[in-house]
Amino acid sequence: MQMTFDARDEHAYHRRRDELGERFAQWLNEHDVPGDPNDAGLLMDWKWAYADGRLDHWSVPDVDEFLLEWCPAKVVAPAEKCVEIPISVAAFVGFLADAGLLAPGSATPADVRAHCARTTDRFVAEMSDPANLLAGEDVFETAEESEMPDIPPVRIPPESERLAAVRAVPVMRQLRDLAEYCAPPGRKLTPKGNPQLADARHLVAALGTGDDPELGGAGNLRSSEELPELSRLLDLACEAGVVRRHQGRLVAVASFAALDECAAHEKVALAAVSDERPRSSLLGAFAEFDAVAHAWTIALLVEMLRHGSNGIETGLVDALTGEFAQTVAPGMSDFMTTAVAELAHGKLDELLDLGVLGREAGHISLTPAGVPVAVELLRQAGLDVPIRPEPADAGVAEIVDLFPHLGDEELRREVDEWLAARPERRTAATELIAESLAAHRDTVTAMTGIALVSRFAADHAVDAVRPHLEGPHDGLVLQWLIDQDALDPGSVDPTRLAAGLVDFLAVGLDTAGPEEVVAVLSNGAPDGGAAILDGIWRLDHPRLPDVLEAIGSHHPSKTVAKAARKALMKHASPSI
Repeated sequence: MQMTFDARDEHAYHRRRDELGERFAQWLNEHDVPGDPNDAGLLMDWKWAYADGRLDHWSVPDVDEFLLEWCPAKVVAPAEKCVEIPISVAAFVGFLADAGLLAPGSATPADVRAHCARTTDRFVAEMSDPANLLAGEDVFETAEESEMPDIPPVRIPPESERLAAVRAVPVMRQLRDLAEYCAPPGRKLTPKGNPQLADARHLVAALGTGDDPELGGAGNLRSSEELPELSRLLDLACEAGVVRRHQGRLVAVASFAALDECAAHEKVALAAVSDERPRSSLLGAFAEFDAVAHAWTIALLVEMLRHGSNGIETGLVDALTGEFAQTVAPGMSDFMTTAVAELAHGKLDELLDLGVLGREAGHISLTPAGVPVAVELLRQAGLDVPIRPEPADAGVAEIVDLFPHLGDEELRREVDEWLAARPERRTAATELIAESLAAHRDTVTAMTGIALVSRFAADHAVDAVRPHLEGPHDGLVLQWLIDQDALDPGSVDPTRLAAGLVDFLAVGLDTAGPEEVVAVLSNGAPDGGAAILDGIWRLDHPRLPDVLEAIGSHHPSKTVAKAARKALMKHASPSI
């Protein structure tokens, strides 16, 4: 019987935990021994999640760490319940010994019982001290509270691509075959709710789970629970509503069978990733461990959506896993840090098995079937995931909304497709400029819109831009029209012209950094732009300090840099 489990053995661990809990409850009744199976579940969860994962090996130091360190920091319980926990610990070790499950090298039940009796008063005192709960503040809070980066607009792949991806997921075929095998009236279950052995053997072969019904010749198969892959598949099928246990039978669910293939896959994947099993009412810490797994899944899918179809290099995913473990378990034991990392790798493997992620050429990325699953899961987690429309179907505001999120090449392709789909190119260019230069759009978006119309509708660009003189982005419009020789700079008030230049330089600063500001300022000016700085400090412009600081820090001419720094000082303190 397997009694040692690591973080990857979650399903096997829970089955053994439940089995031991049931046997322990029976043992308590048969021997009239005081104790609580829920406390034993708490003890086993601690051993698996925070200690060495050995459910059959118990020492006095193990008991001390559980009772005097972990419980006071993690468990909230009334005084009368606290008194019972050491009694349950001693009884559980006695049960293991009586059942022949206590490993060599463990403390004797008598030693554990005597130590628990001596420790009870101290344990109750520690549990009553509120400072211990404060000291045990959730080390996993960072997993739930850390800010996620913004997610760019996501395009849902065409249904044909999603369908092809779904049909390549082996588990979906297994679930369909399972449902067909369990068509009404279904298959009879054992009193514990497991398939009959004959059905289990058939399903292993028919579904190709990879289990060994002969147990490697080590013994006779006594329960389908001894077939871990089949058990995992049955758990998933019940969680996703593919089949259900009803009146002692395992029966296919008609509503699931009525779903189309893409919808069925989404339901299965969400059920698997969002699964939350019921826990002991005392066990806050194990719920935290579940929260870590969920937080890692969310963080990974955010990164996948941010990187798009190219995905992430496998090595980078490994690095992210290590960083995540260090973030959520700082200063914890090597076992716990390793457990968190293994948990993260296990969730990655699960997403790959479900066809949410795919691995190819050293990269891991969302599959076409996985994109809608990721979007829905992140929305359930409270994150904003904007959907990106097809260019031909998009409104002008939806296209302009994409400007901050796409790279130059992708954005040009998107706008070119959008313009090509409009019935009249001149009208479309005018609409695009009007939306880009609207008051609620920032200067980078405004300049991007001008540049795109200049590229893809050059014949109409000046006519589209000119009406926006003296509008919300007057400075950018001025500078662009002057650069196009469509406006005489001598006809423009010098203060307005200078303000327009600051707007233009600020865009360069935001998009390309200080070097771009210096390059634009110096372009064609024999003095490097020094003359432009004369008197500019008087402008009432919110971006002037940023522009002057960039010039003063990065201009290669000491004279120009000094003039910029002096202008910045005078702007900050006009009385100087």
